[in-house]
Amino acid sequence: MGQKVSPLGFRIGITKDHNSCWFATNKKYSSFLAQDMFIRRYIQKEFNDVSISNIFIKRKLDLVTIDVYLAKTGSLFSNSFLDDFNKNFSKILFNEFKVSLLSLNVVEVKDVDMCSYLVAESIKKQLEKRLPFRKVIKSAVTKSLKAGVKGIKVQISGRLNGAEIARSEWIRQGQVPLHTLKANIDYCSCRAQTIFGVLGIKVWLYIN
Repeated sequence: MGQKVSPLGFRIGITKDHNSCWFATNKKYSSFLAQDMFIRRYIQKEFNDVSISNIFIKRKLDLVTIDVYLAKTGSLFSNSFLDDFNKNFSKILFNEFKVSLLSLNVVEVKDVDMCSYLVAESIKKQLEKRLPFRKVIKSAVTKSLKAGVKGIKVQISGRLNGAEIARSEWIRQGQVPLHTLKANIDYCSCRAQTIFGVLGIKVWLYIN
């Protein structure tokens, strides 16, 4: 059933693509997988001040192409900064994995309210500032609908507003057809660390 599996994995090959696109033999598979994990962790650590929507990794022969999608690039990611980062990162990858050819592309996400990861991150930051959860999720839903999504569903679980007993609450507006494989569903889940414990956040977006 569509509601009991990951909406992203459920649609790979239909409306979604793999975040890592490459082919390897049995001998090289573990090495490539370790490289991908290292690349993602390093970039998320270095770009910690900005919200990273997604990281796509492609391989063609010896060339590794990395596309980093950010909420806002601004003056921080100038050409000189990217060139310096590319050189330093290339040296690190060569020392660690003998990767010689690297291409890094930074792409700005124009509509942050139409990206499930960025919506979930925004909700997370507001909840960690102890804002009322109902106000936070209603604001997120309103912004996403104004941005042009066809439907949105947001669910928050845990000790909401410091309640003794954990519970789940959700809100949905518009269409969110989880059983329709051709429907472009963008999904993300994350956790907010509050003084009352961990809150689980799930966001579904139905995009044209």
